[in-house]
Amino acid sequence: MSTKRIILYAVFAIYQIGIFLFTLYTESKKDDLDFLFSVFNYISYFKFGALMGVVFLAIDIFWTRAASKKESSL
Repeated sequence: MSTKRIILYAVFAIYQIGIFLFTLYTESKKDDLDFLFSVFNYISYFKFGALMGVVFLAIDIFWTRAASKKESSL
């Protein structure tokens, strides 16, 4: 596996761990309505974060397809 691909997977793993920790923190504050309403003000950032996850997935899909085409031509 190439170094660039390892970097992509490392960034994707950090992204997933960050989302997991955020959801754990948010769940621990589920009884604090002020916190939940303040989080609601940042919903556009969450949409951007979800889009980043889709972009990471798309990059990996295209990269895998390109690698498999390259291997089959050898």
